[in-house]
Amino acid sequence: MSVRRRLRTTAFALATTGALVMQAGITASAVPAGSAPDVAASDNRITLTAWDGVRELRAGETTNLRADARGGLVLGRGGAVVEYTDPFGDGGAVRYETGRWTSPVVETRYPVDESVSSWNARTPTGTWVEIEFRGRKADGAWTKWFVMGRWASGDDFSPADGSVGDIHRTSVNGQADDDAYLFTDTYVAKSGHEPHAFQTRVTLYRPEGARVSPRLDAVTTMTNEYLPDTHYTGTSDFTLGREVVLDVPQFSQNIHRGEYPEFGGGGQVWCSPTSSTMVVYSYGREVPPEELEGIEAPNGDPQVDYAAMNTWDYAYEGAGNWPFNAAYANRFGLTSFVTRLRSLAEAERFVAAGIPLVLSINFTAEEMPEAGYETDGHLVVLRGFTADGDPILNDPHGATNDAVRVVYTRENFERVWQTSTDGLTYVYHPKDVDLPRRVPGLTPNW
Repeated sequence: MSVRRRLRTTAFALATTGALVMQAGITASAVPAGSAPDVAASDNRITLTAWDGVRELRAGETTNLRADARGGLVLGRGGAVVEYTDPFGDGGAVRYETGRWTSPVVETRYPVDESVSSWNARTPTGTWVEIEFRGRKADGAWTKWFVMGRWASGDDFSPADGSVGDIHRTSVNGQADDDAYLFTDTYVAKSGHEPHAFQTRVTLYRPEGARVSPRLDAVTTMTNEYLPDTHYTGTSDFTLGREVVLDVPQFSQNIHRGEYPEFGGGGQVWCSPTSSTMVVYSYGREVPPEELEGIEAPNGDPQVDYAAMNTWDYAYEGAGNWPFNAAYANRFGLTSFVTRLRSLAEAERFVAAGIPLVLSINFTAEEMPEAGYETDGHLVVLRGFTADGDPILNDPHGATNDAVRVVYTRENFERVWQTSTDGLTYVYHPKDVDLPRRVPGLTPNW
């Protein structure tokens, strides 16, 4: 299982977030113009701001970047050159050419307690991207830029031709200051320092003199106001009215116990990449066989080991970094982001659209007796609903692949999902599979 826990302090905890797609050249806001959220939504403000493709990315400012034929942003020539020493590498500094995209200022219209950024980017060997976030507080002062992640999709650290290899993908520890904490992949504002606006920026890096470039295709940032557990008002109504089950392969994390100690020792900490793999494979997107050569998986499913290796956060020492999993899914041609959903009723819209979801939960044995275990951080795949509205899940905790498919009680599952991680969700879908319509009157969370 993942060891991700809900973040808690005396002033705040993780809250509920959501999504808004930016129109190119238009400032995003938490409340769409002309709409008036109802009472239930007024204290449940969740926003995902997204810039997807060159047209929307052009709403921001760029330095030494240009559009490429595939609809993303790539490096030009003549940008600033900087040195970076990979803290998990051989200790040598490498010189990189850079280019940068910076988002417009996004006015949230509410105090932001938490933020998580996601990205879709391609990084040929030796190249990488850095994602940052800063907030503007009520007094107009900006926070510093917080590094949300340094991402390279590959792990060729020492290419045979002697060229510069990949960096070790990593979050950045030790970024807390008077304004906020940075917990691995999550910005959490300190009480009295909550931003009311934000910017996100992405810096692209390639070795000096190299001809290849990373490509930035999309950026999303979710923000939310803090909601205490007492805000949870109970089980949502079942809206589908019938059984719906999506075709999602079943992979157990626990058949991998003991594999690759350098990546956490297998099954017990691989719930996130296992769940991501199930959703990626549900769309028929598979790891190329040549990429799996040499991976030792005695009980099968080497694609799970591969996903763990390629989502591994070397600072966090785990494969449960939320946006790293989303970035990994994008390698297979899927649009991907991290958000939060307010209820299983919202999740039903995705299932009805043919989109399985990865959900983050933690619970005690008393809270979820039907599960038969407890966890301080776990990911599962929502693949459908029974005719009575109970969630049908692929729970990678199952001892075998056949045991992965389970049905949990709607009341219990929705409560622990909403109160432990405030509905944290990975959304992966092909571009030709449209997202469902959002709930009218609510701040858009996808």
